Amino acid sequence: MSNNLNNSLNNLSNNLNNNLNSNFNNLGNLGSNLNNLNNNLSNLNNLNNSLSNLNNNLNNLNNNLANLTTNNNWGNSNWNNANWGNSNQYWNNQNWINRNWNNQNSNNQI
Repeated sequence: MSNNLNNSLNNLSNNLNNNLNSNFNNLGNLGSNLNNLNNNLSNLNNLNNSLSNLNNNLNNLNNNLANLTTNNNWGNSNWNNANWGNSNQYWNNQNWINRNWNNQNSNNQI
């Protein structure tokens, strides 16, 4: 009877020790998993920052292209205005020459 009681107590003690060891191992694994989760969240945050920077760079590029197009349109507009002015000046000079020519001819006919 005493042996059976001792065996039972030993079995209970061993089971308790095994359970405690298992619980400590599980806590260690939980800590490791939490650390991995924290690293993954940090990596996601870095990825989000990188994507945000990329988005900002793309927006800046888009704005620069829009400004380039606007500046080019202004340049073309100024070029067209300059050519239009030169064209008008040409016709004004041509009309002046024609008037003088007509006046010369008029005077010669008199």
